[in-house]
Amino acid sequence: MDVLDFKNTYWNYYLQIEKDFFDTVPYCDIDESNNNSFSVKYLQLHLSICSEIDTICKSLCKELDNSLDMSKCGISDYIDILKSSYATFSEETVILVGYKYRSIQPWKGIDKGYIPNWWNVYNDIKHHRDLEKNNKKNYKLANQKNIIEALCALYVLLEYWAAKNFVTDEREEHNYIMPNLKSKSLDLNKWRFYFTFTGPGTWFDSRLYFKYIENITENL
Repeated sequence: MDVLDFKNTYWNYYLQIEKDFFDTVPYCDIDESNNNSFSVKYLQLHLSICSEIDTICKSLCKELDNSLDMSKCGISDYIDILKSSYATFSEETVILVGYKYRSIQPWKGIDKGYIPNWWNVYNDIKHHRDLEKNNKKNYKLANQKNIIEALCALYVLLEYWAAKNFVTDEREEHNYIMPNLKSKSLDLNKWRFYFTFTGPGTWFDSRLYFKYIENITENL
């Protein structure tokens, strides 16, 4: 898959989902005091985001492990492949640009075998929306906190997918593809220093990326 195919197949859809979420801000500001705020729009977004996470996981994990049985795999299988392929994946941190909101580690805990809470919520609102948990209807779990975490999880996945396919040479300093696949609303915090802004354009330093992804930190 080339860059244009990736944009048409995955990236443009992600940007639309991201826009749909941030378009809700005038009605419910991004703030930790609104963590439990829920709405039909949040419900729609949560279902869309996690459905896309499932799609991206299938695509990325199949590339990482071609023995993956696509007809039987699920979130636990994806997690096993992601954590065994990338020592850095579970600790990735996402910042919401322009908001005083906590940093998000949407995949934290998968290295210990935990399934993220936003995914469990997805299953609850997808399959058992009418039921209650802790005296609260499951559809009310489609709240701002869970939407933000799921959106960040999708963004991390897409950046890893793009890097897997478009950052291919460990000796290459100037990669001009990755800056075009970088969100303006979310910031993958630990990847910041790979982006170099000197000169006429912005590029992604592949040499630093490979050191990081292979967990070689002494020279970073």
